[in-house]
Amino acid sequence: MTTIKDVAARAGVSAATVSRILNYDKTLAVSETTRRKVLEVAEKLQYKKRTRKVKQSGAKVAVVQWHSDKEELNDLYYYQIQYGIETKAQANGVSIDGISFSNLHHIDLTSYTGIIAVGKYDASEIEQLAALEKPLVFIGENYLFYGFDSVQSDFLTPVNWIIDHYLKLGIKDIGLIAGQEQTVTEHTVVYDPRATTYRTRMSQEKLFNPDYLFTGNYGPDAGHQLMTQAISKLQDQLPHAFIIGSDSMAIGALNALKEHHIEVPKRVSIISFNDVAIAKYAYPALTTTHVYTEIMGEKAFDLLQEQIKNPHKIPESVVISTKIIQRDSSL
Repeated sequence: MTTIKDVAARAGVSAATVSRILNYDKTLAVSETTRRKVLEVAEKLQYKKRTRKVKQSGAKVAVVQWHSDKEELNDLYYYQIQYGIETKAQANGVSIDGISFSNLHHIDLTSYTGIIAVGKYDASEIEQLAALEKPLVFIGENYLFYGFDSVQSDFLTPVNWIIDHYLKLGIKDIGLIAGQEQTVTEHTVVYDPRATTYRTRMSQEKLFNPDYLFTGNYGPDAGHQLMTQAISKLQDQLPHAFIIGSDSMAIGALNALKEHHIEVPKRVSIISFNDVAIAKYAYPALTTTHVYTEIMGEKAFDLLQEQIKNPHKIPESVVISTKIIQRDSSL
């Protein structure tokens, strides 16, 4: 099992520095280059698969990311997906180039055999990508409506499982800290499907309280801000359990709870999503929903190869399962 010392040795920094970076310690004076290196090493050491060297085929695939580099480091979910694409591409002798959607119009994609678009795109952005007339696969949302292959993760089942888990423990006051993002071009609000599932299920149980639902960005700063808001607003009525939309948000929420001397999981139990490297290095270590991001990336690559071989392939929407990883932040 990978330890903080392993990450420190590979990244060339101290174990204390690794710990503070993985816990998004704002007081740590460290360059963005060092921070990126530590986070990348931590993620890569999670994967034990190593691909043998394969002769390069000359084919190139463009991986279009909707997040900026800084946003990606604040929420490693998309970074993990890209790692899965790169691993599968390497095994097939295909080279990968990462491209930001905002820079797409500056880049000549003539030599690329296909495109994998990672993130959440609005109608005009899908139109721009389709106009490139390349085999195209999306990861993150269901784009079957637009006639494209897509790969997404099942976030609905775990929300119901987590609510069941808390209810069996006798915990009925369950809060949600969820993400809410916007597309790059039209600034269309993208709602977290976990929030919809949470609202529906808690309403069915006659337990839904709108005061327990908080939404913001997916990073640690938003998690800290939203949990601080919940503590200030609800005080003694603060829910005894929270579902949190990402591990990085949960890290911020944990820090807010520590600042207010609220014990986890004794007073507040937390279960988050994604199972990125930071989840097991947090204190307490996060109970989280493992998302098979690497498999999502691999599946998207496979769908792209099928399109390249058969331009008339019928589009598919693939949903990948998830799994709860029990650690210390929840009962």
